Formats: sequence, structure tokens, C-alpha cells
Amino acid sequence: MKLAVMILNAMFLLLFISAVIGEWGEPPALIAGIGIVSILINSIFILIKIKSDFAE
Repeated sequence: MKLAVMILNAMFLLLFISAVIGEWGEPPALIAGIGIVSILINSIFILIKIKSDFAE
């Protein structure tokens, strides 16, 4: 479960990073930057809270 959620998270992270690069200096880049911070915090939460697929 953790692996699938992390892959989905990484896809959104790449989407937001591409928006920042494409819209540098524009309001969408600011919103994408907030999204990046939110997804990074979400990734840390996932790493800590969700059981690993390979733990048992």
C-alpha cells in the first residue's frame, strides 16, 4: 500500500514541479509551490504512518 501511495504522490509532485518551471513568476507557479510543500509534508506523513508492504 505504501508503495502505491508514494508513486501516486510522486506523480502529483512532478506535475506541480513542471507547473513551477513552466509558469515561473506567474500566480500558477505560486499555487504549484504551495502544492509542492503540501505533497512533501504528505510524503513524510505517509513514510511515518502507513505500514510498509515488505515489513512482514
